[in-house]
Amino acid sequence: MKSFVSGFFINLLLLLITRTAFAQVSTDYDKTVDFRQYKTYTWATPDIQVGKNPVYNSDLITSNIEATLKTELTKRGLSLNPESPDLLVGFHTYTDKKTKTVSYGPSYPLYYPFGFRGGWRYLPYGYGNWPYAWNNNMQQVPYTEGTLVVDIADAKTRQLIWRGVIEGDVSNPNRIEKEVTKGVEKIMKDYPVKAFN
Repeated sequence: MKSFVSGFFINLLLLLITRTAFAQVSTDYDKTVDFRQYKTYTWATPDIQVGKNPVYNSDLITSNIEATLKTELTKRGLSLNPESPDLLVGFHTYTDKKTKTVSYGPSYPLYYPFGFRGGWRYLPYGYGNWPYAWNNNMQQVPYTEGTLVVDIADAKTRQLIWRGVIEGDVSNPNRIEKEVTKGVEKIMKDYPVKAFN
């Protein structure tokens, strides 16, 4: 029975991990800098390294990133001013082919009615080799991992003062626009100046 319970929770944990491992966000910044002093910014040239696939190498994606960043920066009191910027805002995008382990759980529902086995041993129905074998259903699945890096530098010193990174599964072309928007919003949540609204 203990081994059944352990197997149940291991499979449940694997299922949760494979569903929540993406996307991953990390940020870093210069803790000696007062970010409230900055009021304006301009764009640095985007660095797009996604190969020739038009699904990812798209001006629409670049425009979406800039538009979402602009919205998030405006919420933090920053306005676009190419003539007199306090900050340089740039971003980099990358894609890479990878594989992930996906658990689809047991072959049958995780909850089973209880019953007698062999006339005397009380075990969960479906546990063991009879009448059904427990199946982890683990598979290696290929996917495209996308990485977005947002860099913010002091315009006068040209020193990097903040960086945000997000990595996630971008295999579904129909979800790229939504995932890009959500990704930028997640990155900016860790910006030292919080949104006003």
